[in-house]
Amino acid sequence: MYKILIFGPQGAGKGTQAERLSRRLGIPAMSMGQLLRDEVAQQTELGKKIQAIMATGKLASDEDALQALRARLQKPDAVDGYIIDGYPRNPIQFDVFKTLDTPTHAILLELPDDEVVERLSGRRTCKNCGTVFHMQYRPSKVEGICDACGGPLVQREDETPDALRQRLGIYRRDTAPLADAFQAMGVLHRIDGRGTMEEVEDRIKQAVGA
Repeated sequence: MYKILIFGPQGAGKGTQAERLSRRLGIPAMSMGQLLRDEVAQQTELGKKIQAIMATGKLASDEDALQALRARLQKPDAVDGYIIDGYPRNPIQFDVFKTLDTPTHAILLELPDDEVVERLSGRRTCKNCGTVFHMQYRPSKVEGICDACGGPLVQREDETPDALRQRLGIYRRDTAPLADAFQAMGVLHRIDGRGTMEEVEDRIKQAVGA
């Protein structure tokens, strides 16, 4: 059974590789951000609580995040394994997750800071439907216009070069040190995140024996 955690800096391709691995292994891929958004969309008790917190500009607590994750892992499709993208993010979440389950693999996608900034500063997101494009790697047919709905494409405030450098600082401080903890558990696999999606996918498949 595969219980895979994928982590790494912003722009390393965690979500993309989680989805590709999900299709190959036949187990669900999930991200904490999407789990929280689903709770809000479904207006569960937890979702209402999270919505109220986010309305004040704050982030959901580690306890709320764990509650959303626990509920998701109890669904039938996750009984035979799962892939989690971008969790845990800090030592507290790591310690809490250990009380919930034990991963079989922890995939660390490594990417130099300069490449992270290059990748993400070129992203543009539709203001209406949320579809993501990239000025170099996935440009829209008409510059500044979403192919899917015709909405305006904008650069997110947290994806400007300065903002990205700050976010990377937080990643290096809080998340990167988790590699040592996963190494001690004997489940860490360091994967070079450079190259095409297919090249990175092949490295991950080899690492997990998929």
